[in-house]
Amino acid sequence: MSEFFSKLNGGEVTALAAVVGGMLVAITGIIASQWRRVRVAELHGALKQQMLDKGMSAEEIVQVMNAGESPEPVNPVLALQASDDRAGLVQNMVEQGYEAADIERVLRAYQPMAKPMEEKPVLHGG
Repeated sequence: MSEFFSKLNGGEVTALAAVVGGMLVAITGIIASQWRRVRVAELHGALKQQMLDKGMSAEEIVQVMNAGESPEPVNPVLALQASDDRAGLVQNMVEQGYEAADIERVLRAYQPMAKPMEEKPVLHGG
């Protein structure tokens, strides 16, 4: 193995390091993404179980789970943070005994920050 590395010049070692580093970053990203999906599914399952334990009907659970869902995320980082915040909010409200309709109203009012509007230059006729 050391013979292999001794035959490489500086540029080849740099290229090899870049390829290996890129592969590690890609693999880490894939693993993190899949881990997050599993974790979100676990949280949703626990939340649904908690709502069932509180005596909520299936319709109320669907109503709560669908409330406040935005069709497209504004910013992936903000969307992730908002999703975590929303899940914690729902969990707290369920623990406090709020009705599904009340939880839905709160979630509809609670929306992640909107993407700031891009400023366009003002053109003056002349």
